[in-house]
Amino acid sequence: NSSLQLDGDVTKAKGRQPDDSRFTGQHGLGRYAEFIYHQLLNCGLRIPPSACSGSGECDNPPGFNRVYVACGQDFSAESWWRNLAKGQSIVSNGPVLRVRANDQLPGHVFQGAGSYSLSIQISCNLATRQKIEYLEIIKNGKPSLEVRLDNFAKAGGRLPPLVFEESGWFLVRAVTNNQKTYRYAATGPYYVEFDQQPRVSRKAAQFFLDWVEESAGRGLPSDAGERMETMRYLRSARNFWQQRIESATAD
Repeated sequence: NSSLQLDGDVTKAKGRQPDDSRFTGQHGLGRYAEFIYHQLLNCGLRIPPSACSGSGECDNPPGFNRVYVACGQDFSAESWWRNLAKGQSIVSNGPVLRVRANDQLPGHVFQGAGSYSLSIQISCNLATRQKIEYLEIIKNGKPSLEVRLDNFAKAGGRLPPLVFEESGWFLVRAVTNNQKTYRYAATGPYYVEFDQQPRVSRKAAQFFLDWVEESAGRGLPSDAGERMETMRYLRSARNFWQQRIESATAD
């Protein structure tokens, strides 16, 4: 979308503004959009990533921000949409990542049980025109592992095993050294469930509840019909995030 532009990210977000020093400079808005998505995943919401160029809204050419979907031999419009819904996707505005985790595509749900740890082996094929210094594994919204490309090549395209001892999620990300815009690629998330219990973060759900309260505090429309409709959506959103907080399984 227009947050990630060919010749440099826009510097101001629409709607809620980031208040964190991490989201400044040319990469700030792209990082902020990514952070919000990760918080949704931390709330236990399995939303597959997608992308659009923003052409027409900004100067991006068609296909700049894009999504790849694994369809195998069954390539059709129907299989593309079906597999996108499964999360078998990779978003990019630069590099191309082809990733398997224990030979599974993104969107897969790994099952664990009891006190046994779960080890996941990740293999990756990477194509890029711009320099990438390292690959990252993002686990539950935070960088868990960083591998330089020279070590990655020596390992034959395999990353060190990723170990889970409780429910969560992970994805693989590659960021280029482009200083003008946040140019990167990321897989759709993989999910890990122990004892069929997804991870729901209280802190992440509180982030969205605070957002709802801030929206309500900015005032309501003057038109009576619009005001009632807005209040209905605010109450629904408030109840949803409050329920997420009450059912949280992690901080």
